[in-house]
Amino acid sequence: MPVPSSLTVLSDKEQKFNAWHAKLSLGFENRQATTYLTDRSHYGPLLVQRPFYPEGPVCHVYLIHPPGGVIGGDELEIKIDCREDSEVLITTPSAAKFYRSNGKTAYQDVLLKVAGNAVLEWLPQETLLFKGAKVASSLRIELAENARFFGWEMVSFGRPACDEIFSADAAQITIGIYSNGKPRLIEQITVESAMLDSLCGLGGHALMASLLAYPAGRAELEKACAIADQYRFFGATLINGVLVGRMLGEQAEPVRKVFTLIWEALRPGFNNRRACKPRIWAT
Repeated sequence: MPVPSSLTVLSDKEQKFNAWHAKLSLGFENRQATTYLTDRSHYGPLLVQRPFYPEGPVCHVYLIHPPGGVIGGDELEIKIDCREDSEVLITTPSAAKFYRSNGKTAYQDVLLKVAGNAVLEWLPQETLLFKGAKVASSLRIELAENARFFGWEMVSFGRPACDEIFSADAAQITIGIYSNGKPRLIEQITVESAMLDSLCGLGGHALMASLLAYPAGRAELEKACAIADQYRFFGATLINGVLVGRMLGEQAEPVRKVFTLIWEALRPGFNNRRACKPRIWAT
């Protein structure tokens, strides 16, 4: 029988900014060999639907971003706490949208904590930056001993299907992976309009994507490269035990297809389970 989660809704008094400040905090626990969403707190339009269990003990959760999108001055804070022995898969039903800035920066800070022997799969849809967006995005992953993680991030600069080219002061993207408090991977890139066509930047592509898996070794690297070998704009390497994959594209769907194939190939190794795609991906 599902374990009810405790829910805390922050009061309006906790709003400290002129623009809205959305917060979402989720805690997961393993109880009798099944993972449950046991703690939730939220403020603003960051929400989750009820958990799904399409593969038994693994908890699938759909994170819902603000339906009206994000503008300059808005701030999103997402904290995920996967406690010992828990198994969690998180995705989103649609792209996260950041609209034209009013001169201020929009912030998104994501903290993912994975305890010992826990597994977190972070598989969101793409982040879409509209023309004129000004964004600072941070993803921090904190892993305890024997924790496992697989995830990806996809960022689309503008809407090429609508002939809308990204242009803004800058989009700052930071990713950090820490194991037992020690940094395994720290990256920061600042994308300006001029970088989109630069051979040292995105080379004319509108979408930039990163795939991350930990722990990983030579076998995982070879599997990923074998799957994506036919794609010219894919590359992968190992950095301090982290499998890092990169891909450039015009749209999210082809990139997501490649990353999903890699996830399906690696999942039995890091989670001892065959891949089970979230139902929302089929809609």
